[in-house]
Amino acid sequence: MINVSKLNIDRPRFQPKSLMAYLVAGLIVVVATALRLTLTSWVAGMPFVVFFPAVILATFLCGSAAGFLATLLSIASAWLFIFPSEISYLSIYQTALFVVGAVTVAAVIGAMRAATADVRRLNKTLRVSEGKFRGLLETAPDAMVIVDEQHRIALINAQTEDLFGYRRAELLDQPIEMLIPDRNRGKYLAQLAALRDNGWLTPMGRVIELDGIRKDGTEFPIEVSLGPFKTEAGILVSNAIRDITARRQIEASLAEASKAKSDFLANVSHELRTPLNAIIGFSELIRDAVIGPLDARYREYGGDINGSGRHLQKIINDILDISKIEGGRLELRNEVVSIGDTAEACRRIVEAMALTAGVSLSINVSGSLPPIRSDEVRFQQILLNLMSNAVKFTPAGGHVTVSASIEADGAVIVVEDTGIGMKQEDIAIALEPFRQIDGGLTRRFDGTGLGLPLAKALVELHGGRLDIQSTPAAGTTVRIRLPSERIMDTAA
Repeated sequence: MINVSKLNIDRPRFQPKSLMAYLVAGLIVVVATALRLTLTSWVAGMPFVVFFPAVILATFLCGSAAGFLATLLSIASAWLFIFPSEISYLSIYQTALFVVGAVTVAAVIGAMRAATADVRRLNKTLRVSEGKFRGLLETAPDAMVIVDEQHRIALINAQTEDLFGYRRAELLDQPIEMLIPDRNRGKYLAQLAALRDNGWLTPMGRVIELDGIRKDGTEFPIEVSLGPFKTEAGILVSNAIRDITARRQIEASLAEASKAKSDFLANVSHELRTPLNAIIGFSELIRDAVIGPLDARYREYGGDINGSGRHLQKIINDILDISKIEGGRLELRNEVVSIGDTAEACRRIVEAMALTAGVSLSINVSGSLPPIRSDEVRFQQILLNLMSNAVKFTPAGGHVTVSASIEADGAVIVVEDTGIGMKQEDIAIALEPFRQIDGGLTRRFDGTGLGLPLAKALVELHGGRLDIQSTPAAGTTVRIRLPSERIMDTAA
């Protein structure tokens, strides 16, 4: 039984030009013939009154070819069963009209079906294209916002929802200006106007930086790449929007690093100029024997020259060491090192500086501590940097203490002072190369800002860790933790 609900103007119920289609068309004509014979007394002068709807039905159900077959079968049936045996002009005329009408209807239905099929294919192609376009939008790494010529949002991707905090339905058909703070809207609209004035022909579009505004009102820096493209609906403009907060932070860090290096160069020039002036001045005095024959004062000047030269040498060595560490070119030698002996040796070197500053310097390291495997020169460099730093930042009357112990996770060396200390947020700055908390040529304490960073880098080369605890006006404690594998087994 035929399901009328499945009849479609563009899709025959039975496969066109198939045997089943032709059989159904013939069956329809047989039924129409029987019905016409039944209604003879009612429609005697209209031989094809039932056959015409039969042809239309056959064409709908079985296709145009079956419709033409139904037309031929209807003519044959009418001449066999309906028309009288004598041929008349009226019967020929009626048959001709039926043929013209049936063929026309079958042709029209066929043309309608072809047109409908073309529309269906075009719609399918359009849906596929739209699906691909949406797929491209969704896979784009940036937030994509497509706007029409009235600046209204026509299409967005999921990244836009995530970036701005709106749901898709809240943005569609809304002006894109809602995503831009008031102060930046003029800049954005000016770029759109510039694109329009160029006839929308700029191939790469325009890239602008401004701020975006989220649904919750927070603002953040964005980069927008504008790209116009033509569609049947008019000119659309794609907005590829990228959050550049991280980039701005990196740029700020780079600017800060550049300033730090500029400050460092200024500090170094100050550090180098003072001893060089002394070296030049005193050496000229000795060369020209300005104060007469050589006497004890020349030896004093010679000592000043030697101290200034050593100071310059330390600055240059620190710069070279930090450069080697950053470049991964500094290698350590594993030697047997006594923590107590090294600390005592460093105390003797720093003692003169401590005496001049009025700071007491003491070593509290047990002689029973096992030795460690370390680069002796670098380990001494670590302690010297930390001890001299502690003395430098400790006011007169204060004291600096060096202690050491063995704990479960390794050796711990502590340098503790009662100096000026620093804020918690300043510790990270103090550990950066070329940085000083009170930087500038008018700073209270001389130095290049390499002491702590160099000590930290050398400790880490040993596989250890350097920690700092400090309180303003209460002092600073620096702990060096070397891993247990650095501790030698004295029983072996």
